[in-house]
Amino acid sequence: MRLRLSLWPVRRFLRFGVVGFSGVFVDIVVFYFLRTGFGLALTRSTILSAEVATINNFLWNDFWTFRDISQRQPGWNKRLKRLLKYNIICLSGLILNVLIVNSLYNVFGVNEYLAKLMAIAAVTLCNFWFNLKLSWRVTDHKEPQMHADERR
Repeated sequence: MRLRLSLWPVRRFLRFGVVGFSGVFVDIVVFYFLRTGFGLALTRSTILSAEVATINNFLWNDFWTFRDISQRQPGWNKRLKRLLKYNIICLSGLILNVLIVNSLYNVFGVNEYLAKLMAIAAVTLCNFWFNLKLSWRVTDHKEPQMHADERR
């Protein structure tokens, strides 16, 4: 099955990628501090650093990547709803992230930071597609059409 390029909003995906790339730095820095500064275990550090990066990425995506959609959904309640949806979607990516990091590090002996980077790369496309379709989805409501005699 061939995926048509027109199905992918390329410009939006590039923005999502830039935000995600910045999130990699947030994730790795927090991961480093949790591992070295606080001595947390690998899995706890992976989960906490990914959550901090997820919140960072949501805020940037909401204000930049999906700004046009966010502006059609104003208010803190709707932003919170988007954040919750984003977090739930990213949770599946986080589970995959943890599995990949632990497998690469514990089974294959890959450096933990390289394993973390590889896991982040593996879940990026999936996270973009599901967030585009669910977190920033806009449901257009059609106005009911009135008959000619009702318009008077």
